[in-house]
Amino acid sequence: MKKLLLLALWVLPGFCLAQAAAPAATINFCGVNIVVPAGCTPESSYSVRCERYQLNWFYLNHGQLLPVVETMVKVEKKKHKPAEQQAFDCFILDMPAKGYRLSYAIEGGEAYQLIFYGTAKGQPVVVQLTTDIDPEKTADLPEIAQRMVRLSK
Repeated sequence: MKKLLLLALWVLPGFCLAQAAAPAATINFCGVNIVVPAGCTPESSYSVRCERYQLNWFYLNHGQLLPVVETMVKVEKKKHKPAEQQAFDCFILDMPAKGYRLSYAIEGGEAYQLIFYGTAKGQPVVVQLTTDIDPEKTADLPEIAQRMVRLSK
């Protein structure tokens, strides 16, 4: 029994350290690996959900980018009637891009949806961030989103 207890005391700390050192989840965005913050869950290869925000992205062909974004904005505005819409300039992986900011009422407050679109590393991409915080500048965006996109301000 003593040997079993000693073995457990000898093995248990190593097991706990191995658990603590488990690698963090990562996502791949346009060829860039990004660590998923603690408290967030990758829902797919193109989506991360956190307590106060949802981040999605998808890749398109060059000719699809603008028509898909315009349709997406129309659908979201209709879904969240009445919704305010503002266009903005931004960057995706430091490449100039465009975007739309939608704001609309939800139960318990306001929601803000930022739709970034452009070409990064040669790949047309759309990034959609939905949050309950009104981001005025890049520093207001969640950390993981800041690794992908930034606002002009």
